[in-house]
Amino acid sequence: MAHQCSSCHSLCTSRISLFDSLTFEEQKELIAKAQHLDYQKGDIVFHENDPADKIMIIRYGKIKINHYSLDGKEYVLDILDESDFYGEQNIFGGNSLEANAVSMGDSGVCLIYLKEIQELILRKPEIGIKLLNVIGQKLSLANELVRLLSVNNAKSRIAGFILFRSSRINSETIELTREDIAAYINVRRETISRKMGELCKEGAIALEGNRKVKILKRDILREIFENDD
Repeated sequence: MAHQCSSCHSLCTSRISLFDSLTFEEQKELIAKAQHLDYQKGDIVFHENDPADKIMIIRYGKIKINHYSLDGKEYVLDILDESDFYGEQNIFGGNSLEANAVSMGDSGVCLIYLKEIQELILRKPEIGIKLLNVIGQKLSLANELVRLLSVNNAKSRIAGFILFRSSRINSETIELTREDIAAYINVRRETISRKMGELCKEGAIALEGNRKVKILKRDILREIFENDD
């Protein structure tokens, strides 16, 4: 269940490049009109088909963007970390949200309504240009994920995912459960555990507990991914 936070401890807008052209006062004005919410693990931030009328900025924690098939199978579309945001694609059209947002632990978000963003774009057109650039980058990431999911060999797909996720979050260590990775790349959890064990023995990665994967040798992962057989 969400809890209303009285205010951001710091301006969440200052953490993302989209709003870096705004003055401090303009950012304060935008944040004053936003919702600041805290969540616990499993809480729903929004549902698929909810009105597409807001941008979500992650203050802390992780938010999973997912979708369920008609038979109830989960597909993870993205996992958002601190300073990531979601919903910008709806500024230029879109009546309803295309996915669910689920808190993966203690997390906090700011919800800024599109009306406020649209008014900003009229005053500061450079924000609209940045939005188009961000949308283009996310389309590129989506294309990378499509390529990844076209790989048939499970070990190759897992190696590619580790590289993909590392690039996505700009870190050599990724923190995800085996279940979330399984839903992300459509590989059975048991297969992920087994193939990660093989990658660990080959010196490509190090496993820390059940959630952390640290990249040791990118070249090994890249070779496995690119030589899918």
